[in-house]
Amino acid sequence: MTGAPTRSRLGAVAVTPRPLPAYCDMFQLAVDDLLAGPILDCPAGASSFGALVRAIGGEVTSVDPAYAAPDGLVDRVAADIARISAWQRANPAGFNWDYLGSPEELAKTWAAALSIFAADFAPDDARYVAAALPRLPFPDDRFALTLSGFLLFVYPELFGPDELLAALRELTRVTRGEVRVYPVLSSAGEPYAELPALRAALAAHGVDTEIRNTGCAWNTTPGSDQMLVCRKEHT
Repeated sequence: MTGAPTRSRLGAVAVTPRPLPAYCDMFQLAVDDLLAGPILDCPAGASSFGALVRAIGGEVTSVDPAYAAPDGLVDRVAADIARISAWQRANPAGFNWDYLGSPEELAKTWAAALSIFAADFAPDDARYVAAALPRLPFPDDRFALTLSGFLLFVYPELFGPDELLAALRELTRVTRGEVRVYPVLSSAGEPYAELPALRAALAAHGVDTEIRNTGCAWNTTPGSDQMLVCRKEHT
């Protein structure tokens, strides 16, 4: 496939500490978006996003199944940073290092974000909620905006067509505005071949979708700078 990197997939799901600037790139977020209403970050991992947005007056609910085991979470994330960095060094082809810098620079940025997360984190069922797709413990239309990064399309071995459809319907159920999902590639940089069928299935369930360009191109594969945007019809 033209442009597709030839490298292995990451493997086990990683809990990552992506920082606020990465979120703004991935999801095309301006300050107004951060302050416009409650945001759902699912999965949030160990991101500093929630802590930093709350610090400027925004409202974020961070959701991740990893919060169910809080005691060893920071150590687990540190281990995942090391694992990802080693994987990137072993499989550098396909990554956009002009954007990312280097495995070492990325690991340093993530370590700083993890420190912010660790100082703020407490599984309190308000700011940090232990839950997993496709079932979320929130009422319909609870959030103005939902962000979902580096999960649904990244791990095709976990999210087949039925699981993807169920997860996206659930994220849309709890969101009165947009659901933004990034990237629409696997961890090996492979485009999701069944995307047209998935979008048709979402439309059949009353969910409008579009593909939107972002400011984030972590991969050299065409489409790595795109996100899937979902929204209930007629809202």
